[in-house]
Amino acid sequence: MLVALAVPGMDADAVELAVLRAGHRVAWRAIDQDEVLTQLAHRAPEIVLLADHPAVATATIVGSCDLLGVRSCLIIAPEAPLSVGAQRLGLHDVLRQAPDGAIDLATLATAGLAVNEPAAFFVAETPVGDAPDAAAPPKMPLPKIPWPSRSQPSRSQPSRSQPSRSQPTKATAYGRWAPAVLGADDAGGALGAANALATDRGLGSSVSAAPRIITVWGPAGAPGRTTLAIGLAAELAARGHSVCLVDADTYGGTVAPALGLLDESPGFAAACRLAGTESLTGAELDRVAQMATAAGGSSFAVLTGIGRPHRWPELSSSRVTAVLEQCRRWRTIVIVDAGFSLESDEELSSDLLAPRRNAATIAALRAADEVVAVGSADPLGLARLLRTHADLLETVETGRVRIVANRVRASVLGIDPRGQVRQTLDRFAGIRDAVLIDDDADAADAALLTARPVPLAAPRSALSRGIAELADVLGFARDPGLAAGPRWVQRLTRHRSG
Repeated sequence: MLVALAVPGMDADAVELAVLRAGHRVAWRAIDQDEVLTQLAHRAPEIVLLADHPAVATATIVGSCDLLGVRSCLIIAPEAPLSVGAQRLGLHDVLRQAPDGAIDLATLATAGLAVNEPAAFFVAETPVGDAPDAAAPPKMPLPKIPWPSRSQPSRSQPSRSQPSRSQPTKATAYGRWAPAVLGADDAGGALGAANALATDRGLGSSVSAAPRIITVWGPAGAPGRTTLAIGLAAELAARGHSVCLVDADTYGGTVAPALGLLDESPGFAAACRLAGTESLTGAELDRVAQMATAAGGSSFAVLTGIGRPHRWPELSSSRVTAVLEQCRRWRTIVIVDAGFSLESDEELSSDLLAPRRNAATIAALRAADEVVAVGSADPLGLARLLRTHADLLETVETGRVRIVANRVRASVLGIDPRGQVRQTLDRFAGIRDAVLIDDDADAADAALLTARPVPLAAPRSALSRGIAELADVLGFARDPGLAAGPRWVQRLTRHRSG
């Protein structure tokens, strides 16, 4: 059988060795969506093994494989829960990688090759918790269903409210209906599912102190991405966290002028160049970063963005990913101010090695542990947010997106502006847990006038309270014993505790 591999984030050599030992042939290997589509156009294999990674586990790849008659098989790492993005694909063939890196390819025998070993994995039609009979032969996969269009819903895709008929499922630790995939050892998977549920419900990572990357994104129209990114970084720094703010906007990064920092030598571009030569370290990040002041005498590091938009080729996808991973080891929390565009039409050009202007934004979104999508709370801003929300979900996992409606005001929405925004988001996108921040132009102007973050320039403003609420929702609740922040916050904390 001719097999293709698209397994970013996994040991591709080990996967290829397992395929070769099973008697199959490897057609090609790819690491992202555009490379997979290019390879499919040149040579279509019989089956494509896809890693549970946002770079390859996309509807575009699965739909292209279906059109070409190529089977798509998902591979998930040992003791890792199935991601929300992979659940939305509705794939029937799912393989669990063993702890030693081996992969049981018994399911590939359905193409006509004899395999003597019993299947050591579960396919999607097996409910969670039901152990299969070890002596029973591997089950045949369900017949292939044509990929549906955006305008026509598919019955093969699982729903949030009820299970799909083509994929019998069982309620799991996700708190929702999920495709049933179970490995031999369920302890790690259950823990990962519990952490995914905590993140999805806004409880954050209180159980684990692992570093987190939070990407702040928003559609075109200046919804307030940079203001909220700066304010969130300052708020978390005031709460005692080690924070780094990264300006990854390739269209017009303004973090440096907003904080009164020099941007003649952009720190993020310098870090990307160091990452390109594999010489980026924590010491180098200390050298290229600048420090900004937060409340309570705290501070946070800033990697300033490119001051001139024509320098965007310096921020390639691989470099941005490498810098963010190094920042994850350098600071506990990494806040990324990303650009607005998610278009990938430029990847259809004949020069596959040419840089992509939106690659930095897409790489920052895929590397994020949490995505904050900011939209302006007015008819135009909400329309832009809802139109691009579907594209955002195809780029990142659904469970990692937190919607923020900024500048909520009655002057443009009428009576009960908060209720109007919540009703609109729920009706057109099913969003019920959005964070609403009231309009406060005076606080934003004070922050720009003094070149300081909003929590420091206007600590008692509605905008500052909205940023604090966002930090709480993300799981960074203030420690009652931490004496940081404005004096009125300290007095209120002491009053409530006493």
